[in-house]
Amino acid sequence: MQFGPTGQPVNLGREQRFFTTAQRAALAARDDGCGWVDCDKPASWTEAHHIEHWVDEHGNTDLAVGILLCYFHHMLLHNNGWHIDRHGDTYWLVPPGDIDPNQTPIQLRSVNLLQHTTRP
Repeated sequence: MQFGPTGQPVNLGREQRFFTTAQRAALAARDDGCGWVDCDKPASWTEAHHIEHWVDEHGNTDLAVGILLCYFHHMLLHNNGWHIDRHGDTYWLVPPGDIDPNQTPIQLRSVNLLQHTTRP
């Protein structure tokens, strides 16, 4: 597997919607489990989420715009107005307006291999 200069795995494009087994393995190596704040579910209990939605936003099935979420948090995100933004190698969880009227982003733990050594 090849990594870019900041530790992100190489992107693979829009050729298919679902993350491959190899991509899931790369996400598991990078994320080490659910990316939601304070969730301790291991990678084996997670699903790959497109930060840039594949259908609605024409997002790619690239590792840099994918993140692992456990089923509960994946459904919470999709069904309750949460979303994740990415700025470089930093990922931010943005709550819906009914939970936080200011929609103040919450920084997710690092998903960068160069910064990530152990799960908090």
